[in-house]
Amino acid sequence: MPARPRRAAKPRPPKPRATPTTDETLSLSPSSGLTAELRELPVASPWTRYEDLGVLGSGSMGEVHRVRDRLLGRTLAMKILAVRGPGAMGFRARFLAEARLAAGLQHPGIVPVHDCGATPEGRLYFTMDEVRGQTLRAAIEAAHRAEPGGPSPAALRRLADVYLRVCEAVAHAHRSGVIHRDLKPDNVMLGDLGEVLVVDWGLARALAAIEAPAGSGGALGGPRLTHAGHVLGTPAYMPPEQARGLVAEIDQRSDVHALGAILYEILCGAPPYEGPGRAVLARVVAGPPPPVARRAAGALPAELVAACERAMARAPGDRFADAGALAEEVRAFLDGAHRRDRALALVREARAIASELGELQARARALRAEAAAILGQIETYDPAERKARGWALEDEARALEVTAAVDLVAFQTRLHAALVEVPDLPEAHAALADLHTAELAAAEAARDPAAAARAEALVAQHHQGRLAALLDGRGAVSIATSPEGAEVWAFRYVERARRLTEEPLGLLGRTPIRDVALPRGSYLLRVRAPGHVEARIPVHLGRGERFLGVRPGDADPFVIPLLPEGALGADEVYIPAGWFSAGGDPAAAESLPAQRVWVDGVIVGRDPVTVAAYLAFLNDLVAEGREAEAEAACPCLPRSRAGGARVPLLARGVDDGRYTPPELPAGDLGRMPIVSVTWRGATAYAAWRSARTGQAFRLVGELEREKAARGVDGRYFPWGDQPEPTWACMAGSTPGAPGLAPVDVYPTDESPYGVRGLAGNVRDWCAEAWTQAGPPVEGGVLRVAPAPLDDPSLRSIRGGVYYGPSQLCRAAGRFAARPEEHGAGVGLRLARPVGPARARG
Repeated sequence: MPARPRRAAKPRPPKPRATPTTDETLSLSPSSGLTAELRELPVASPWTRYEDLGVLGSGSMGEVHRVRDRLLGRTLAMKILAVRGPGAMGFRARFLAEARLAAGLQHPGIVPVHDCGATPEGRLYFTMDEVRGQTLRAAIEAAHRAEPGGPSPAALRRLADVYLRVCEAVAHAHRSGVIHRDLKPDNVMLGDLGEVLVVDWGLARALAAIEAPAGSGGALGGPRLTHAGHVLGTPAYMPPEQARGLVAEIDQRSDVHALGAILYEILCGAPPYEGPGRAVLARVVAGPPPPVARRAAGALPAELVAACERAMARAPGDRFADAGALAEEVRAFLDGAHRRDRALALVREARAIASELGELQARARALRAEAAAILGQIETYDPAERKARGWALEDEARALEVTAAVDLVAFQTRLHAALVEVPDLPEAHAALADLHTAELAAAEAARDPAAAARAEALVAQHHQGRLAALLDGRGAVSIATSPEGAEVWAFRYVERARRLTEEPLGLLGRTPIRDVALPRGSYLLRVRAPGHVEARIPVHLGRGERFLGVRPGDADPFVIPLLPEGALGADEVYIPAGWFSAGGDPAAAESLPAQRVWVDGVIVGRDPVTVAAYLAFLNDLVAEGREAEAEAACPCLPRSRAGGARVPLLARGVDDGRYTPPELPAGDLGRMPIVSVTWRGATAYAAWRSARTGQAFRLVGELEREKAARGVDGRYFPWGDQPEPTWACMAGSTPGAPGLAPVDVYPTDESPYGVRGLAGNVRDWCAEAWTQAGPPVEGGVLRVAPAPLDDPSLRSIRGGVYYGPSQLCRAAGRFAARPEEHGAGVGLRLARPVGPARARG
């Protein structure tokens, strides 16, 4: 029996040694029938050299004592055989065989034997290192007790590491031609200093002895130790051939089976077979134990389950050839497990960096917002001292962004290092996929196809099937209208020769339509119902996006009203309510930050107000005796070009005081846009139109105009993203000096809704006062708040202009002027809200 003390046990005092009986006496005469090995043992009292410190344990075959080696001053364990009666000679031979086999197997996983001999009374003994610790069985029980669902992954890896060292020790024995024949968790000791030791080699045999013919003897006792039909070992762990007593079939693969049974207990928390010895023996012979998967409490590593099942195969030929082959399998698993541990540690580091990174980015955004709020209240001409606080906040935000950029590199480096350890590690791939998904969204929002393609490729590389729907990109459209039953015809925007052109897809159905699947991209839906004006509804479907049109604060999709025929004037365009992507154009002058804004339904002038329409307004004021108002609203040369003087651009008749048109062909008066009017003059025109028609006209709102130009997909120009001077009236559109053009000569300068002249020709005064933060957006909904007439602050201006380059004609560009200023390229465009639909008289 092995030296396996309990940690807390105290050695018992030595018992008085009685005079041995005849059966205990070792006869040294040749007639005794003992093997040569037994006859050669030195006979001397061990107590001359060793001091007995007490009994560590005892069993049916003898005792284990703790002893002190007086010669070398060390503490050892002494195993003493005490077997009486018939058959004692066989036990003595087996005891000696254990000592000599263990002494010959010099390996860190096998307890070394230091001395062997016989007492004058005939009792055999040998000394070995004392192992202080616990058995593998105790460690297995503790691991399974700690977790109801089975050992934690870390605990299981620790047990597997111990198991590997057991396999390596047995593999050494196999290479030395020795098999153990009684491997089980009780015969593995885990020392206090980290040792893993295979003990109790009492049934071990040299393969040469097993293979020798009966009666031929052998190096270590020959066939007399075990005969065919005699079963030695522990039934729950022995292979079928050993259970049947087939001695000639027992070899290294028999030990492999026992090692598989130990692994079974590690995985399941119980041995393969349980019950009384004879019953277990019968079950071992009858068939295999329950599968690991059925006995285990939780999920187990497939590699260990496969190794266990192969090691415990019924046929020896189906098992690992020896313990070394099994050890290689376990080592491969542990190498992977340790690599996974290192990889997961790197992922944890990356997550910690990501948390810090998120905080840095959030803080930087907050600082920039605070800076924008401060600087937004300061005029451009204010002294630098007033701007210093805002600048300081921007500088602090920039420093945080630099730190965040470095952290982002560290984050990615950790994750890529984790994938070097474990190339298919889900946690690292998921983190990288999420990072690149965010980059993909940002690149698509920025309309950067190269960056989007790169990010998409990286998402595809890392998503491991999790983001297949995102990569597929299909979305769905739902539309509800009043009245119902309107036909919805779909057109897809496709870039041809740098322009987004409409390509028909066909009829999607009749309203309401719900979750009609479409590939991601931009579309124009033309909604048609008898007796109603066609509604043009641009739709942009992002990856996996559902177009529902739910207004903030509402639970259900917005029902789009269809306007009855006659509800629109010939010069008006209906822009249905919905979301659009505002701002976010880094190349546009003073662009707002990117944001999604809900804009309520609005009717906008198809063209800017023309000379003919404005003349009618001025002359109507004159006819009503409101000449001062007419004079104040009259367009004039910009004071910078008139030397500071007020120079009207329209002459008045001498007789009737009516304003006369400029020198234009008669047909062009209704086609040329009016310019050089003040914001107050433009507002007066809107009020005059309201009074004449009964409609609530006003100047177009700043974001209403941006939506009218861009649709909902964030394009930079009404026709797409690419600048082209010949597609709108701007600098470079024609040879020679730039000049105003009729409102209808650039058909390409038309928005998805059908509004014209939004990229070039003339800019439009907008209803609101200009602020750096833009018009108020409350809860995601635009609130159009026209500036008071007497407010002296700057007014918003939007649009391109005939003398400006393409950079100044982008739809997100923002400009401003004093309400009393006359701008050479500034006109006006009217808008009115969508109220209860009725035909216009």
